[in-house]
Amino acid sequence: MEQSVKEVSKNLKEIREKRGLSLDQLSELTGVSKSMLRQIETGKSSPTIATICKISNGLRLSFTALLRKREFQVEVKQFRGGPLLTDDSKTCRLFPLVPFDPHQSFETYYFELDPDTVSSGEPHQGDIYEYVFVIKGTLEVSIEGKTFKINENEFLKFEANQPHVYKCIGKKMAAAIMQLSYLA
Repeated sequence: MEQSVKEVSKNLKEIREKRGLSLDQLSELTGVSKSMLRQIETGKSSPTIATICKISNGLRLSFTALLRKREFQVEVKQFRGGPLLTDDSKTCRLFPLVPFDPHQSFETYYFELDPDTVSSGEPHQGDIYEYVFVIKGTLEVSIEGKTFKINENEFLKFEANQPHVYKCIGKKMAAAIMQLSYLA
């Protein structure tokens, strides 16, 4: 079997299973028959460009998401080991941990805020959730006039399409893992 057909077979099955879809449900989403999808997943049929387009459109994936070879990678990284993004006063520090990739639906940052410091977050465009996992200190997050206190070992989830403000309260620096999740 040609390498690209193997990748399509493997990727399609993996994506379908990760999303908890049956072949019937996948057929309904994509407009491709259940029998054709089964043949593609088992490598018994080589999909046409039109079929791959239907599948990728139905699953809201890029065309290449079905074609690319997925390589298993293992990385151990320091939270502060990547590029540093700061505000003008250098009291707010952001380190990208898992940068945005169009093949995944999230990005992750390590975030530090000095005591009694405020940092404003601009509204994000689209259906985006922000998760803030506090690992050190205490943060206050204000969203639409409401303030939420997040202590060490707690997290906050909110729709990030509105203005939000972070404040470090207490005498020590606050540190958090911040994740942006993009909905399809």
